Amino acid sequence: MLMQPPFSTVLKFDLLRVGLCQHAECAALRGGRFGKIDFPALVGLIEHPQHGLMLYDTGYSRHFFEATRRFPECLYRVVTPVRLSPEEELLAQLEARGITARDIGTIFISHFHADHVAGLRDFPSARFIATGTERRIVEKKGRIGRLRRAYLRALLPADIDQRITLAETTPAVPLPHAWRPFTHGHDLLGDASIIGIDLPGHAASQLGVAFRNETDGGHDTTFLIGDAAWKIEGLAQGRPPSRLAYSLFDSGRAYDATFAKLRALHLGGTGAARIIPSHCATTWRELGGTRRVFRRASPPELGPS
Repeated sequence: MLMQPPFSTVLKFDLLRVGLCQHAECAALRGGRFGKIDFPALVGLIEHPQHGLMLYDTGYSRHFFEATRRFPECLYRVVTPVRLSPEEELLAQLEARGITARDIGTIFISHFHADHVAGLRDFPSARFIATGTERRIVEKKGRIGRLRRAYLRALLPADIDQRITLAETTPAVPLPHAWRPFTHGHDLLGDASIIGIDLPGHAASQLGVAFRNETDGGHDTTFLIGDAAWKIEGLAQGRPPSRLAYSLFDSGRAYDATFAKLRALHLGGTGAARIIPSHCATTWRELGGTRRVFRRASPPELGPS
């Protein structure tokens, strides 16, 4: 049986903003201003013709504020002030589209930092797909060590280990030549429609996902990269985050290697993919609020992971 080539299935895709935090621009762009800018928490809403409705990350939620009420977790909010209006809650945005929490069948987790997983507990029917290395490392740390890695156990569903599939256990597939310097990824759903690519550095492992999607003008290929870059201008101008930000990364060397690959892909001129960082205000201004029409569908039955 011949394997289906990557990106042969066309999906629906919309970008949501689920809260934001603020940092100095120079934290995200080396040489940037000291003034604070918005870092939106962007979430991908995806509809697959067979697998139904899916999310890439969940952004912030009310659970985040509950998990950071006490010391030392409250320091998270001091360092990164968060804003989340009721209408920006993920469940509220989905409801406005006629989608309930139980309609979401799969959630791709870029990594386990709190601003990416704060809403996981709101989706009791979803299976999760994530990389395993970062969580294995952080779970061995104490309370302060976990906090330094932005990892809040209280945000994770109690049954997460029964519902999660590790991306690295799914079949490896080669990527088209236009994707170089990325050469391979993982077939996350078994039909080559969504390809997972590990983007280490910011965290020990981080799941980027690539897929082909409808646009107003036809089709595009989208690459959701989590925190492998914070602003698209950084990739365009060769400006990674500040050296101070590197102190929070798992590995500066791995981050630089991933950043260089993404920059080469972005500047390659092949049109291989539109890269979407999870906290890029420029990308949000360009793509946010399209409100594409999604069908309400019951998620597929969970099989063995």
